Amino acid sequence: MKNTLNRHDTTPGEEYAMSTKAVYESMDKALKAKDEKAYLASFEGEQLKAQQQKLFRNLIKVPFQVARFEEYPQGHGSGQVPVAFVHQIKGVDAAPVAEQYTFTFKMGPGNRQVVTGVKGAEEPYVGTHGAYYPAPWDVYDDMAVVQKGRVVLISDKQHAADTERFAPYISQAADDDVAAWNRSGADTSQVSKGALVVLEPNRQMYSQFYRAGAKNDSLDAGVTVSVEKFSNAGRSEVEYGGSRIVMDSSLSRFTSPAWKDGVKEIGRHEIAHAMVAVYNHASGPVHIDTWVAEGFAAYMESRDDPAAAKTQAARTLKGYKFNPSVYPAKDDGEFYAKTLPERAANYTLAQLAIEYMAKKYGEKNAFQFVTAAYTAPLKTEGSFQQYLGVDYRTFMEGWQQYVRTVVPGMAQG
Repeated sequence: MKNTLNRHDTTPGEEYAMSTKAVYESMDKALKAKDEKAYLASFEGEQLKAQQQKLFRNLIKVPFQVARFEEYPQGHGSGQVPVAFVHQIKGVDAAPVAEQYTFTFKMGPGNRQVVTGVKGAEEPYVGTHGAYYPAPWDVYDDMAVVQKGRVVLISDKQHAADTERFAPYISQAADDDVAAWNRSGADTSQVSKGALVVLEPNRQMYSQFYRAGAKNDSLDAGVTVSVEKFSNAGRSEVEYGGSRIVMDSSLSRFTSPAWKDGVKEIGRHEIAHAMVAVYNHASGPVHIDTWVAEGFAAYMESRDDPAAAKTQAARTLKGYKFNPSVYPAKDDGEFYAKTLPERAANYTLAQLAIEYMAKKYGEKNAFQFVTAAYTAPLKTEGSFQQYLGVDYRTFMEGWQQYVRTVVPGMAQG
Protein backbone atom coordinates (compact mmCIF):
# COMPACT_ATOMS: atom_id res chain seq x y z
CA MET A 1 0.00 0.00 0.00
CA LYS A 2 1.42 3.44 -1.01
CA ASN A 3 2.06 5.82 1.84
CA THR A 4 0.70 9.19 0.78
CA LEU A 5 1.03 11.03 4.07
CA ASN A 6 4.55 12.36 3.35
CA ARG A 7 4.36 12.36 -0.43
CA HIS A 8 5.86 15.40 -2.18
CA ASP A 9 4.33 16.05 -5.59
CA THR A 10 6.78 17.97 -7.78
CA THR A 11 5.78 20.76 -10.07
CA PRO A 12 6.93 20.66 -13.72
CA GLY A 13 10.71 21.17 -13.89
CA GLU A 14 11.20 20.74 -10.14
CA GLU A 15 12.42 17.15 -10.43
CA TYR A 16 14.97 18.35 -12.99
CA ALA A 17 16.11 21.12 -10.66
CA MET A 18 16.37 18.75 -7.71
CA SER A 19 18.47 16.29 -9.68
CA THR A 20 20.83 18.96 -11.04
CA LYS A 21 21.20 20.26 -7.49
CA ALA A 22 22.43 16.81 -6.49
CA VAL A 23 25.10 17.07 -9.20
CA TYR A 24 26.37 20.38 -7.82
CA GLU A 25 26.36 19.03 -4.27
CA SER A 26 28.41 16.04 -5.42
CA MET A 27 30.91 18.32 -7.20
CA ASP A 28 31.18 20.63 -4.18
CA LYS A 29 31.77 17.76 -1.79
CA ALA A 30 34.40 16.22 -4.07
CA LEU A 31 36.16 19.57 -4.50
CA LYS A 32 36.30 20.09 -0.74
CA ALA A 33 37.63 16.55 -0.21
CA LYS A 34 40.02 16.86 -3.19
CA ASP A 35 38.47 13.65 -4.52
CA GLU A 36 39.10 13.76 -8.27
CA LYS A 37 37.29 10.50 -9.07
CA ALA A 38 34.13 11.65 -7.29
CA TYR A 39 34.27 15.03 -9.02
CA LEU A 40 34.59 13.54 -12.51
CA ALA A 41 31.69 11.14 -11.89
CA SER A 42 29.27 13.99 -12.65
CA PHE A 43 30.54 14.34 -16.24
CA GLU A 44 30.10 12.23 -19.38
CA GLY A 45 32.52 11.94 -22.31
CA GLU A 46 36.29 11.60 -22.46
CA GLN A 47 36.93 15.12 -23.76
CA LEU A 48 34.73 16.73 -21.13
CA LYS A 49 36.24 14.63 -18.36
CA ALA A 50 39.73 15.67 -19.49
CA GLN A 51 38.68 19.33 -19.44
CA GLN A 52 37.19 19.00 -15.97
CA GLN A 53 40.15 17.03 -14.67
CA LYS A 54 42.39 19.96 -15.61
CA LEU A 55 39.99 22.40 -13.96
CA PHE A 56 39.73 20.29 -10.80
CA ARG A 57 43.50 19.96 -10.45
CA ASN A 58 43.88 23.73 -10.81
CA LEU A 59 41.08 24.60 -8.40
CA ILE A 60 42.38 22.50 -5.52
CA LYS A 61 45.57 24.61 -5.50
CA VAL A 62 43.68 27.83 -4.67
CA PRO A 63 43.08 28.83 -1.02
CA PHE A 64 39.30 29.07 -1.28
CA GLN A 65 37.23 30.03 1.71
CA VAL A 66 34.09 29.32 -0.32
CA ALA A 67 33.87 27.12 -3.43
CA ARG A 68 30.58 25.78 -4.75
CA PHE A 69 28.50 25.49 -7.92
CA GLU A 70 25.00 26.94 -7.97
CA GLU A 71 22.30 27.43 -10.59
CA TYR A 72 20.86 30.76 -11.48
CA PRO A 73 17.05 30.66 -11.47
CA GLN A 74 15.85 29.80 -14.98
CA GLY A 75 13.77 27.21 -16.81
CA HIS A 76 15.44 23.97 -17.82
CA GLY A 77 13.55 23.01 -20.95
CA SER A 78 16.56 23.10 -23.26
CA GLY A 79 19.01 21.44 -20.90
CA GLN A 80 21.20 24.58 -21.11
CA VAL A 81 21.65 25.79 -17.55
CA PRO A 82 23.37 28.98 -16.32
CA VAL A 83 25.68 28.02 -13.46
CA ALA A 84 27.73 30.13 -11.07
CA PHE A 85 31.03 28.96 -9.66
CA VAL A 86 30.62 30.82 -6.38
CA HIS A 87 33.95 31.35 -4.69
CA GLN A 88 35.75 33.47 -2.14
CA ILE A 89 39.54 33.43 -1.91
CA LYS A 90 40.78 33.63 1.64
CA GLY A 91 42.41 36.94 2.46
CA VAL A 92 41.51 38.38 -0.96
CA ASP A 93 37.74 38.62 -1.43
CA ALA A 94 35.46 40.57 0.89
CA ALA A 95 32.49 38.42 -0.14
CA PRO A 96 31.73 35.47 -2.44
CA VAL A 97 31.90 36.28 -6.16
CA ALA A 98 30.93 34.20 -9.19
CA GLU A 99 32.34 33.06 -12.51
CA GLN A 100 29.57 32.15 -14.93
CA TYR A 101 29.29 28.96 -16.98
CA THR A 102 26.66 27.19 -19.07
CA PHE A 103 26.16 23.49 -18.30
CA THR A 104 24.39 21.02 -20.56
CA PHE A 105 22.58 18.16 -18.83
CA LYS A 106 20.94 14.93 -19.88
CA MET A 107 19.17 12.19 -17.99
CA GLY A 108 21.51 9.27 -17.37
CA PRO A 109 21.08 5.77 -15.95
CA GLY A 110 18.94 5.49 -12.85
CA ASN A 111 17.08 8.72 -13.61
CA ARG A 112 20.22 10.64 -12.67
CA GLN A 113 21.31 13.88 -14.32
CA VAL A 114 24.80 13.98 -15.85
CA VAL A 115 26.73 16.90 -17.35
CA THR A 116 27.52 16.51 -21.04
CA GLY A 117 28.89 19.99 -21.75
CA VAL A 118 30.52 22.94 -19.95
CA LYS A 119 31.45 26.29 -21.46
CA GLY A 120 32.01 29.81 -20.27
CA ALA A 121 28.97 32.05 -20.33
CA GLU A 122 28.84 34.01 -23.59
CA GLU A 123 27.14 36.95 -21.91
CA PRO A 124 26.39 37.86 -18.28
CA TYR A 125 23.35 36.27 -16.69
CA VAL A 126 20.37 38.62 -16.52
CA GLY A 127 20.73 41.10 -13.66
CA THR A 128 24.51 40.69 -13.44
CA HIS A 129 27.24 42.77 -15.04
CA GLY A 130 29.97 40.32 -15.94
CA ALA A 131 30.55 36.63 -16.62
CA TYR A 132 34.18 36.98 -15.40
CA TYR A 133 35.27 34.15 -17.69
CA PRO A 134 37.85 32.77 -18.30
CA ALA A 135 39.79 32.55 -15.07
CA PRO A 136 43.32 31.12 -15.22
CA TRP A 137 42.07 27.80 -13.84
CA ASP A 138 40.02 27.43 -17.04
CA VAL A 139 43.01 28.05 -19.30
CA TYR A 140 46.21 26.66 -17.84
CA ASP A 141 46.96 22.96 -18.27
CA ASP A 142 48.93 23.09 -15.04
CA MET A 143 48.53 26.17 -12.86
CA ALA A 144 51.17 27.50 -10.49
CA VAL A 145 49.90 29.19 -7.32
CA VAL A 146 52.23 31.14 -5.05
CA GLN A 147 50.96 32.65 -1.81
CA LYS A 148 53.15 35.39 -0.38
CA GLY A 149 51.95 37.60 2.42
CA ARG A 150 48.78 39.39 1.34
CA VAL A 151 48.84 38.24 -2.28
CA VAL A 152 47.99 35.08 -4.17
CA LEU A 153 49.83 34.88 -7.50
CA ILE A 154 48.82 32.61 -10.38
CA SER A 155 50.61 31.74 -13.60
CA ASP A 156 51.09 28.87 -15.99
CA LYS A 157 53.43 26.36 -14.36
CA GLN A 158 56.01 26.90 -17.11
CA HIS A 159 56.45 30.41 -15.64
CA ALA A 160 56.47 29.26 -12.01
CA ALA A 161 60.12 30.22 -11.44
CA ASP A 162 59.46 33.80 -12.57
CA THR A 163 56.32 33.94 -10.43
CA GLU A 164 58.33 32.89 -7.38
CA ARG A 165 60.92 35.56 -8.24
CA PHE A 166 58.35 38.33 -8.59
CA ALA A 167 56.25 37.30 -5.56
CA PRO A 168 58.24 39.08 -2.81
CA TYR A 169 58.07 42.40 -4.66
CA ILE A 170 54.35 42.23 -5.39
CA SER A 171 53.81 41.20 -1.77
CA GLN A 172 55.85 44.22 -0.66
CA ALA A 173 53.72 46.43 -2.91
CA ALA A 174 50.58 45.24 -1.13
CA ASP A 175 52.18 45.89 2.26
CA ASP A 176 53.20 49.38 1.12
CA ASP A 177 49.66 50.25 0.05
CA VAL A 178 48.07 48.93 3.24
CA ALA A 179 50.65 50.67 5.43
CA ALA A 180 50.08 53.99 3.65
CA TRP A 181 46.33 53.70 4.08
CA ASN A 182 46.60 52.74 7.75
CA ARG A 183 48.97 55.63 8.49
CA SER A 184 46.56 58.09 6.91
CA GLY A 185 43.85 57.39 9.48
CA ALA A 186 41.22 56.98 6.72
CA ASP A 187 38.35 54.52 7.09
CA THR A 188 39.51 50.91 6.85
CA SER A 189 36.15 49.15 7.21
CA GLN A 190 35.91 48.03 3.58
CA VAL A 191 39.46 48.36 2.27
CA SER A 192 40.67 45.09 0.77
CA LYS A 193 43.86 43.88 2.45
CA GLY A 194 44.84 41.22 -0.11
CA ALA A 195 44.98 40.67 -3.86
CA LEU A 196 44.84 37.96 -6.51
CA VAL A 197 47.38 38.60 -9.27
CA VAL A 198 47.65 36.69 -12.55
CA LEU A 199 51.00 36.98 -14.34
CA GLU A 200 50.67 36.28 -18.08
CA PRO A 201 53.31 37.06 -20.74
CA ASN A 202 51.14 36.08 -23.71
CA ARG A 203 49.44 39.32 -24.73
CA GLN A 204 46.46 37.67 -26.40
CA MET A 205 45.72 35.61 -23.30
CA TYR A 206 46.42 38.54 -20.99
CA SER A 207 43.70 40.59 -22.68
CA GLN A 208 41.05 37.87 -22.28
CA PHE A 209 41.30 36.89 -18.62
CA TYR A 210 37.98 37.64 -16.88
CA ARG A 211 36.90 39.57 -20.04
CA ALA A 212 36.36 37.07 -22.86
CA GLY A 213 35.94 38.90 -26.15
CA ALA A 214 37.56 42.14 -24.97
CA LYS A 215 39.75 44.09 -27.39
CA ASN A 216 43.43 44.20 -26.60
CA ASP A 217 44.59 47.61 -25.39
CA SER A 218 48.23 47.61 -26.46
CA LEU A 219 49.13 50.50 -24.14
CA ASP A 220 48.19 48.98 -20.80
CA ALA A 221 50.56 46.91 -18.68
CA GLY A 222 48.08 45.74 -16.08
CA VAL A 223 44.35 45.70 -15.44
CA THR A 224 42.22 45.32 -12.35
CA VAL A 225 38.79 43.78 -12.90
CA SER A 226 36.27 44.45 -10.12
CA VAL A 227 34.12 41.34 -9.58
CA GLU A 228 30.61 41.80 -8.27
CA LYS A 229 29.32 40.14 -5.14
CA PHE A 230 27.36 36.97 -5.93
CA SER A 231 23.60 37.04 -5.84
CA ASN A 232 21.23 34.69 -7.65
CA ALA A 233 18.48 37.31 -7.53
CA GLY A 234 18.28 40.49 -9.58
CA ARG A 235 19.15 43.79 -7.94
CA SER A 236 19.33 47.40 -9.00
CA GLU A 237 22.68 48.20 -7.42
CA VAL A 238 25.97 46.43 -8.09
CA GLU A 239 28.14 45.61 -5.09
CA TYR A 240 31.67 44.34 -5.53
CA GLY A 241 33.08 41.45 -3.54
CA GLY A 242 36.65 41.49 -4.84
CA SER A 243 39.03 42.14 -7.71
CA ARG A 244 41.20 40.20 -10.15
CA ILE A 245 44.50 41.73 -11.25
CA VAL A 246 46.19 40.68 -14.49
CA MET A 247 49.70 41.85 -15.39
CA ASP A 248 51.61 41.43 -18.64
CA SER A 249 54.85 39.91 -17.36
CA SER A 250 56.57 40.19 -20.75
CA LEU A 251 56.92 43.98 -20.46
CA SER A 252 59.92 45.97 -19.32
CA ARG A 253 58.67 46.39 -15.74
CA PHE A 254 59.35 42.67 -15.37
CA THR A 255 62.32 42.24 -17.72
CA SER A 256 64.57 45.31 -17.40
CA PRO A 257 67.64 45.44 -15.15
CA ALA A 258 65.53 47.55 -12.76
CA TRP A 259 62.74 44.93 -12.69
CA LYS A 260 62.51 44.87 -8.88
CA ASP A 261 61.41 48.51 -8.81
CA GLY A 262 59.21 48.01 -11.85
CA VAL A 263 57.37 45.08 -10.31
CA LYS A 264 56.80 46.96 -7.05
CA GLU A 265 55.49 50.00 -8.94
CA ILE A 266 52.92 48.15 -11.01
CA GLY A 267 52.05 46.14 -7.93
CA ARG A 268 51.31 49.25 -5.87
CA HIS A 269 49.29 50.71 -8.73
CA GLU A 270 47.02 47.74 -9.44
CA ILE A 271 46.65 46.70 -5.80
CA ALA A 272 45.57 50.27 -4.99
CA HIS A 273 42.70 49.81 -7.45
CA ALA A 274 41.78 46.54 -5.75
CA MET A 275 41.94 48.06 -2.26
CA VAL A 276 39.08 50.46 -2.88
CA ALA A 277 37.03 48.51 -5.43
CA VAL A 278 34.58 47.20 -2.84
CA TYR A 279 33.51 50.76 -2.04
CA ASN A 280 32.05 50.99 -5.55
CA HIS A 281 28.26 50.93 -5.69
CA ALA A 282 26.91 51.39 -9.20
CA SER A 283 23.16 51.72 -9.75
CA GLY A 284 23.31 52.65 -13.42
CA PRO A 285 25.64 53.86 -16.18
CA VAL A 286 27.35 56.37 -13.87
CA HIS A 287 30.95 55.50 -13.07
CA ILE A 288 33.61 57.03 -10.88
CA ASP A 289 35.54 59.82 -12.58
CA THR A 290 38.52 58.15 -14.24
CA TRP A 291 40.97 60.77 -13.00
CA VAL A 292 40.06 59.90 -9.40
CA ALA A 293 40.50 56.14 -9.86
CA GLU A 294 43.68 56.32 -11.90
CA GLY A 295 45.09 59.31 -10.06
CA PHE A 296 44.76 57.48 -6.74
CA ALA A 297 46.46 54.35 -8.12
CA ALA A 298 49.26 56.39 -9.72
CA TYR A 299 49.75 58.33 -6.48
CA MET A 300 50.03 55.12 -4.47
CA GLU A 301 52.53 53.82 -7.04
CA SER A 302 54.79 56.86 -6.69
CA ARG A 303 54.13 58.25 -3.20
CA ASP A 304 57.21 56.71 -1.54
CA ASP A 305 59.69 58.29 -3.96
CA PRO A 306 58.57 61.90 -4.56
CA ALA A 307 61.86 62.92 -6.19
CA ALA A 308 61.58 60.20 -8.82
CA ALA A 309 57.89 61.03 -9.30
CA LYS A 310 58.73 64.69 -9.91
CA THR A 311 61.43 63.78 -12.44
CA GLN A 312 59.03 61.45 -14.24
CA ALA A 313 56.28 64.09 -14.27
CA ALA A 314 58.64 66.64 -15.83
CA ARG A 315 59.69 64.12 -18.48
CA THR A 316 56.12 63.11 -19.29
CA LEU A 317 54.69 66.64 -19.44
CA LYS A 318 57.55 68.20 -21.38
CA GLY A 319 55.96 70.11 -24.24
CA TYR A 320 52.43 69.51 -22.93
CA LYS A 321 50.17 72.48 -23.63
CA PHE A 322 48.75 73.38 -20.24
CA ASN A 323 46.28 76.23 -19.81
CA PRO A 324 43.44 77.20 -17.43
CA SER A 325 40.93 75.18 -19.48
CA VAL A 326 42.78 71.90 -18.79
CA TYR A 327 41.18 69.63 -16.18
CA PRO A 328 41.91 65.97 -15.37
CA ALA A 329 40.04 63.68 -17.77
CA LYS A 330 36.82 62.31 -16.29
CA ASP A 331 35.69 59.62 -18.71
CA ASP A 332 37.43 56.48 -19.96
CA GLY A 333 37.24 57.43 -23.62
CA GLU A 334 39.18 60.64 -23.08
CA PHE A 335 41.51 59.36 -20.36
CA TYR A 336 42.71 56.20 -22.11
CA ALA A 337 43.96 58.05 -25.18
CA LYS A 338 45.14 56.05 -28.18
CA THR A 339 48.70 57.42 -28.19
CA LEU A 340 51.20 56.78 -25.42
CA PRO A 341 52.24 60.44 -24.86
CA GLU A 342 48.61 61.55 -24.47
CA ARG A 343 47.73 58.71 -22.15
CA ALA A 344 50.88 59.15 -20.06
CA ALA A 345 50.07 62.84 -19.67
CA ASN A 346 46.55 62.01 -18.47
CA TYR A 347 47.94 59.59 -15.87
CA THR A 348 50.47 62.15 -14.66
CA LEU A 349 47.95 64.97 -14.39
CA ALA A 350 45.59 62.71 -12.45
CA GLN A 351 48.41 61.57 -10.17
CA LEU A 352 49.34 65.18 -9.47
CA ALA A 353 45.70 65.95 -8.62
CA ILE A 354 45.63 63.32 -5.87
CA GLU A 355 49.18 64.23 -4.80
CA TYR A 356 48.15 67.88 -4.45
CA MET A 357 45.02 66.82 -2.57
CA ALA A 358 47.05 64.74 -0.11
CA LYS A 359 49.65 67.46 0.47
CA LYS A 360 47.21 70.34 0.76
CA TYR A 361 44.38 68.68 2.69
CA GLY A 362 46.04 65.60 4.22
CA GLU A 363 46.09 61.97 3.12
CA LYS A 364 43.16 61.06 5.36
CA ASN A 365 40.89 63.54 3.59
CA ALA A 366 42.29 62.61 0.19
CA PHE A 367 41.69 58.89 0.71
CA GLN A 368 38.21 59.46 2.12
CA PHE A 369 37.45 61.67 -0.87
CA VAL A 370 38.47 58.75 -3.12
CA THR A 371 36.27 56.22 -1.32
CA ALA A 372 33.36 58.68 -1.38
CA ALA A 373 33.83 59.05 -5.14
CA TYR A 374 33.57 55.25 -5.48
CA THR A 375 30.57 54.95 -3.15
CA ALA A 376 28.54 57.79 -4.67
CA PRO A 377 29.88 58.84 -8.10
CA LEU A 378 27.00 61.25 -8.67
CA LYS A 379 27.98 63.21 -5.58
CA THR A 380 31.68 63.65 -6.33
CA GLU A 381 31.47 67.43 -6.64
CA GLY A 382 29.83 67.63 -3.20
CA SER A 383 32.68 65.56 -1.79
CA PHE A 384 35.11 68.40 -2.50
CA GLN A 385 33.28 70.55 0.03
CA GLN A 386 32.72 67.70 2.50
CA TYR A 387 36.28 66.40 2.66
CA LEU A 388 38.41 69.30 1.41
CA GLY A 389 36.35 72.31 2.43
CA VAL A 390 36.48 73.87 -1.05
CA ASP A 391 34.39 73.66 -4.20
CA TYR A 392 35.44 71.87 -7.39
CA ARG A 393 36.64 74.99 -9.20
CA THR A 394 38.73 76.23 -6.26
CA PHE A 395 40.39 72.83 -5.95
CA MET A 396 41.19 72.70 -9.65
CA GLU A 397 42.67 76.20 -9.62
CA GLY A 398 44.96 75.12 -6.79
CA TRP A 399 45.84 71.92 -8.68
CA GLN A 400 46.80 73.90 -11.79
CA GLN A 401 49.15 76.06 -9.74
CA TYR A 402 50.63 72.93 -8.16
CA VAL A 403 51.24 71.34 -11.57
CA ARG A 404 53.12 74.41 -12.72
CA THR A 405 55.21 74.32 -9.53
CA VAL A 406 56.12 70.65 -10.02
CA VAL A 407 56.72 71.05 -13.76
CA PRO A 408 57.91 74.65 -14.32
CA GLY A 409 58.10 76.05 -17.81
CA MET A 410 55.19 74.07 -19.27
CA ALA A 411 54.00 75.27 -22.66
CA GLN A 412 50.89 77.44 -22.84
CA GLY A 413 47.94 76.05 -24.80
